[in-house]
Amino acid sequence: MRRRNRERRNSNEALPRFNHSVPEFILNRFAVSGKICVFDKHTLKAFRLPPRRAMGERDFHNVRFDEAVVSFENHFTYLENLAAPIIAEIIREKTLDRLNPMDIATLNTFVILQLSRSKSRRADQAAITTEIRRRWPDVEINPAPDRIEDAEFEKLSSLKITFDNLEELTRPLVTKHSFLMVRNCQDDVYISDNPVVMHNPRTFGPYGNIGIAVPGIEIYFPLSPEVVLAYFCPSSMKHVEEEQTQAEKEASMFFTTRVLSPKGISRSEIHHLDQMQAEIRRSKDYYRLLKQHRVVPIDSENILFLNSLQVRGSHRFVAAARSNFSFVKKALSERPHWKEGVRIKVN
Repeated sequence: MRRRNRERRNSNEALPRFNHSVPEFILNRFAVSGKICVFDKHTLKAFRLPPRRAMGERDFHNVRFDEAVVSFENHFTYLENLAAPIIAEIIREKTLDRLNPMDIATLNTFVILQLSRSKSRRADQAAITTEIRRRWPDVEINPAPDRIEDAEFEKLSSLKITFDNLEELTRPLVTKHSFLMVRNCQDDVYISDNPVVMHNPRTFGPYGNIGIAVPGIEIYFPLSPEVVLAYFCPSSMKHVEEEQTQAEKEASMFFTTRVLSPKGISRSEIHHLDQMQAEIRRSKDYYRLLKQHRVVPIDSENILFLNSLQVRGSHRFVAAARSNFSFVKKALSERPHWKEGVRIKVN
């Protein structure tokens, strides 16, 4: 990583200038006839691009230092090459059960690296640096301003921190319950320029509730238009079990109370009880698939939820296999602040 790569390493090998923030092999899964459909949240326009030209920008992983260029692209490519066959098998077999410990470790590392390499994460880190400069204008952030520009130094620091701490960054993911969500409807699954999205039904006041190690966190990463890789916090799994136990108790109490009542139980109450029990069975069946088989279906309601996270969390671009972005347009018209994505708040 310390070795500098010049813009042209030899007469036949050019430094890669277009660097992906989302791996090309993932985007290829969403391509039809060699192109992926993309929607720009800022211009509200849709267009089609080959995956090799989508979700990236010039020199995103390249840093100019003196007259040389430090390139991190090969580090991303190395891990992508390890993860690609594992993800191909997951999509083909629709299961995580065949993965060995090394496969799981590679997959987890790939997910964290994707989270760290997004344009949104880079923008957050730049916002933190800007705030530091505002509050402490005399602090030295760039130790060599005559050799590297501030923006390039920020990029270098971000990339170096990611790779130097990749094992530590991945550690919280190891404790999560991983599973697959497999589409069983006709709706389109979106992927964005910030595809590893998170949701947390729990709140923690001013401290926020989104973070890889935050209790209750849910993580979703579309691997293809049909398959989404997901992770649940163990506390979420326990919470679901507690809710199911409580629901069964309430149904039992409802029945017991009505039966022992002098008026007995009415037909409408029997119908209500049947609905309660059916919902409990549905919830337990879904949870059994999630916990034991680690594969659950994606219906239209699930896709609406997942796509909402992709639209809200994207930095600028949302993509799909088909150019059907009516949901994106409707969501942005109702929530214009989603155009800017989710940004870190520096207090």
